[in-house]
Amino acid sequence: MFRMRERQLETMVHDFGPGMTIDELIEMRAVDIAGLRLPSERLYRVVKKAAFILIEADLRSYVLKELWEDGHSVWQHFSTEKTIVVTPSGQIRISED
Repeated sequence: MFRMRERQLETMVHDFGPGMTIDELIEMRAVDIAGLRLPSERLYRVVKKAAFILIEADLRSYVLKELWEDGHSVWQHFSTEKTIVVTPSGQIRISED
């Protein structure tokens, strides 16, 4: 049952198609972003790389809040509201709020 539900979700969230803006990724979880087929432009590659970095660090449930032009991305946990930043070099910086 779980496997079937997982496959259904994969088909529901797979590709935004032409004309997609980067803003559509805001408020999406890292695990969801990692599973998308995104355009090949630099900012899309940056955010997808950051999503994979968070998954590797077991932070998959963090939600994208901001994406900066220089490649930094800001993520927030949906329930604790803890904020982290993923740098272009792949480092994870935890906010000291």
